Amino acid sequence: MAEKNRSQKGNEISRREFLGKSLKAGAGIAAASVATGFIGSGKGGFSLFAEGKKETAIKPKEGLVSGMIGGPTGFPGAERYQYGPNEAPGRAIEALRQLKGAGKAPKQIVVMMPPGAVGHWEKPFPEGSRAVKDVFMEETGIEIVPVDMVETEQVTKLVQDYQTGARSYDVYSYWSSDLADVASSGALYQLDEFVDKYKPDWTDPQTGYVGGDVTLTSASKLDGHIYNVLMDGDYQIWVYRKDLFEDPKERTDFKARYGWELQWPDTWEQLDQLSEFFHRPDQGLLGSTDLRNQYWGFTNWYMRYTSFADPNQYYFDENTAKPLIDSPAGIQATREIVNSMKWHHQDGISWGWPEQYANMAAGGTAITCAFPNMPKFLDSAGNPDSKVVGKLNSGISPGRMVGGKLIRRAVWWPSIGHGVATNTKYPEAVYLFLQWASSGKIYGWMTGNPAGYYDPVHISDFTDPVVVGSYHEYHIPNYIGSIERATPPIIIPGVSEYVSTLDTNLQEALTGNKTPEQAMKDTAAAWEKITDSKGRDKQIKAIRATRKAWPSITDRATI
Repeated sequence: MAEKNRSQKGNEISRREFLGKSLKAGAGIAAASVATGFIGSGKGGFSLFAEGKKETAIKPKEGLVSGMIGGPTGFPGAERYQYGPNEAPGRAIEALRQLKGAGKAPKQIVVMMPPGAVGHWEKPFPEGSRAVKDVFMEETGIEIVPVDMVETEQVTKLVQDYQTGARSYDVYSYWSSDLADVASSGALYQLDEFVDKYKPDWTDPQTGYVGGDVTLTSASKLDGHIYNVLMDGDYQIWVYRKDLFEDPKERTDFKARYGWELQWPDTWEQLDQLSEFFHRPDQGLLGSTDLRNQYWGFTNWYMRYTSFADPNQYYFDENTAKPLIDSPAGIQATREIVNSMKWHHQDGISWGWPEQYANMAAGGTAITCAFPNMPKFLDSAGNPDSKVVGKLNSGISPGRMVGGKLIRRAVWWPSIGHGVATNTKYPEAVYLFLQWASSGKIYGWMTGNPAGYYDPVHISDFTDPVVVGSYHEYHIPNYIGSIERATPPIIIPGVSEYVSTLDTNLQEALTGNKTPEQAMKDTAAAWEKITDSKGRDKQIKAIRATRKAWPSITDRATI
């Protein structure tokens, strides 16, 4: 297996500055949820490695419920995150103890991670708890060493680390949407053998990913093989000002103008009408601020484009790998994106998510599409800078009527992923750490912590009192609905080249340098060259493998 893995080769703004204040502001509501949402913890279990040279010596760990072998302790409700020997995190911990006792595990695991995620590991939460990395240390005797790396530099740094044999990291971090390119570089260890042996809970109906195997396929697999451990839920979700939507005068005026009740829209045409209606820049109100800038904005094109067919409008033909984006669907999606700039800020083409979040916090827009944590950070009583506390709601992406069905399509992008570094000396132990960390119970405990920006992605996250209290009850159904309707971005080898070309041509259309028709024609021509350079047969195989990751759900129109 090691030889197999070792032979496999093949401008953006960091979230650090924004999250510095916002994460602190969210701590109050999450802590309150813990205080009111759980019952007291018990005692039991013998699970802790004593520090010292004799790795097999263990001592009792106080605070575990009977039958549990590990998990956090020390705060009310800790038992919710504790696990037994037959659960995914328990299997990982017991296997790590055996490896440690046999001298087949490291003293420390060095984990590359984005700056916005470090707090999840190093800051204890809630009060009375130990930090996540400290709990792992007490249960395995292995130290977790987080090393922060700005998101936009991760892929370059990890490929350099792999190619030079530097062995600086045991775990690499990257956007999951870049998986195809990262895995093709040879830097990631193929995880199939370990997954079969230790059985993570990623597709468990109780604690696994929302979307189950579809999510696993789209975010973790390349050519049917698992390389990535998903550690984030970066789905793009629509958020709007409910105070405006519920205002009696606004409702009367809107219906008189457009002939339908003011409510969250079914279709893109209706969204555009809402954006037009609320666009009042002279009053400090924008119609919509879903992003249009380079790198972050093209996901909003994805949603409009993929909703053009039942079940989906795909990027490539699965039999020829020829691009489909220069079709009427691609041209119309581009035309809509360009036209919608009428209801954005005059500098909207340069706005990234920091400007977007700040504008919504000031009450400066009626509608936007953002990361799932916008309500978590802005609709928080602990955020004194937000003027929209108690005024937000969310909705599932609009869509199109196709053959009598409403096709709504959201998109996931980019989502933090972690992979086992090919060059690590202890791949099995490193994988087991990731199985433990990504398990439903441990991940739920981490994502409820406002010190980091992991977003919910496990089924159990959406019923967890801490997570729900932080993200808000009104947001949870729309969050789940968006995941169920989320298409993958482009996730085949060459992803960075395909995406860069699309992004550049969309910017050309937005600035008026190209017509939508020319922009899509040029993108398709460039994509053909990329496909030929990667090997058309290889790309056809990869495209077919991703089809499983696409949603099939349809809706009924309500308007």
